[in-house]
Amino acid sequence: MNKFKDFPKVLQKRLFFTVLLGAGCFLFGIAYWLFSHDRIFLLLSSAVLVFSLYRGWTLYRLISQEKYEVVEGTCVSVAPKFMRRQYEIRVMDDEGIETSLRLAKQTKVKIGARYHFYFKQGDRAPLGSKFFDSMLTSDLFLGYEMLEENSLSK
Repeated sequence: MNKFKDFPKVLQKRLFFTVLLGAGCFLFGIAYWLFSHDRIFLLLSSAVLVFSLYRGWTLYRLISQEKYEVVEGTCVSVAPKFMRRQYEIRVMDDEGIETSLRLAKQTKVKIGARYHFYFKQGDRAPLGSKFFDSMLTSDLFLGYEMLEENSLSK
């Protein structure tokens, strides 16, 4: 089993912030409870802590068992999809094979830069529609990291 320090940096960060978010909500809930004695808010912040710990644990297991896929390559195009909150990103690997990814518009990638894109291993069958396929696989994206600049961006 891998140790936490051996995980990819972007996945370490995602795991850390998942747990930190729950702990922060819980601490805020305790502070608010001390101020106003609102038990419902304390219960809700406790629930957020429990769910974020569960999500952190499942993410830790996924990463430690290496049940994720890595798409590595150079970004060759970024095209926004009309009336959708997604980009269609085309990535070319070292062998010249091009892969098309649909990611949220919050994903900021530059054409010509090399990236690692991390995805959960998915066992969902495609439905044949790009829209429905991208909606069903949106929770599979874990994160990305830029490796180095390439000569295409200059």
